[in-house]
Amino acid sequence: MNFNRFYLSIILQVIFIGITTSLFVWANSQEYMMITKYSLVIVWILQLIFLIRYINKISRDLNRFLLSIKYDDPTIKFNTEKNHPFRELHQRFAEITEAFGKVRADKEYEYQFFQTSIEHVNIGLIAFKPDGHIQLSNQAARNLLGVSSLVNISSLKIVDYNLPKTLKNLRPNHPEILSLKSEQKLTKLSLNATNLKVKDEIIKLISIQNITTELEQGEMDAWQKLIRVITHEILNSVSPITLLSSGLINIFEKDGKQISANKLDDHCIKESLTGLRVIQNRSKSLSAFVDDYRTSMQLPAPKFEEIKVNDLFESLKILFKEELIQKDIKIEFRCVSKDVLIADKKLIEQVLINLINNAVYFIGNIKHPEIQIVFMNIENHSIILVKDNGPGIEAEIIEQIFIPFFSTKEKGSGIGLSLSRQIMRMHNGNISVQSTVNKGSTFTLKF
Repeated sequence: MNFNRFYLSIILQVIFIGITTSLFVWANSQEYMMITKYSLVIVWILQLIFLIRYINKISRDLNRFLLSIKYDDPTIKFNTEKNHPFRELHQRFAEITEAFGKVRADKEYEYQFFQTSIEHVNIGLIAFKPDGHIQLSNQAARNLLGVSSLVNISSLKIVDYNLPKTLKNLRPNHPEILSLKSEQKLTKLSLNATNLKVKDEIIKLISIQNITTELEQGEMDAWQKLIRVITHEILNSVSPITLLSSGLINIFEKDGKQISANKLDDHCIKESLTGLRVIQNRSKSLSAFVDDYRTSMQLPAPKFEEIKVNDLFESLKILFKEELIQKDIKIEFRCVSKDVLIADKKLIEQVLINLINNAVYFIGNIKHPEIQIVFMNIENHSIILVKDNGPGIEAEIIEQIFIPFFSTKEKGSGIGLSLSRQIMRMHNGNISVQSTVNKGSTFTLKF
């Protein structure tokens, strides 16, 4: 109905302009009608101006509508009175503006919820652009770093001179531990990074956790386990030495007095020599144990180089060839992706030798023993799997096999897997195991 009025108004104005034009043509043909002609020209011009302004009104309303969206301004209103020619159009504009206002309010609510959630979590969060400009930092991050505000990560030099560089160079999925010293204490922080792409710009998001308590507890547990193992090993050697020493003393003393040499017979001498040999053997075992411990504490720093995994596997094949033939053990080496690894060849070779030796030891008595060594790349990580179909590892002890001097072998030193874990940590990687009793074990080296 309102649009019909609009059309009718346009038609009437066009008709009036046509009539004015006709009158002007008629007046122009008559003499002595100069005033009439000029009057008609003025009327004609005014009619055109009015028509243009009337048509342009919808353009102005549309412009106001677009400005209300552009500047998110809900105060811009549109005339929706019943007799207005653009009432229906204005109603649509008002509805859309209201909908945009509701979206804006919802976004504001979500932003406030997000900000409150970020501030509430105990994990510190920092997000910054490549130039170091901070996009986000919560209170937990500021508290952990000991600053009241953050604008650019370069300002963190006051906390630790190398901290800005550490944060910029932190690689995704490569956590690092940062030690921050203050007058009161030493704080250990775990840093983990991920990259986000926002509007064609890379934003680095870093999470920060205080792991001082966990590390201290872990160190305490590790020391307690180590002390138990060392104590057990020492007592195993010292107890028989103590008992044998007492027995030997009893051979040469009676009631606290030394017996005379003429009372010593061949039996006493033989028994004494036997006891001394046992003491000697136990002393050697204890000395070897100490040497093993010292070895585990003195690993050389890794010398990283590009290793061709196929060459590494070929060396291992040659090394174990005769032993595996004698024990009828099948071994398979496979590369399922590019065969290049950045590592210290000697140290990684030592880890693989330890794992293969362990597998050979435990699968020697089963039917159809098999070992598989597989190299692959998964999500920017190099992986080496060492699989066997042996008896597996019981769940009760699987967490203890990496403890120094803990061994499930009858005469094992218990340092092979401990050394392997240290070597992998020196490569910023880790070693883990999955095992099922009577089905086998899989050791995973992740770089």
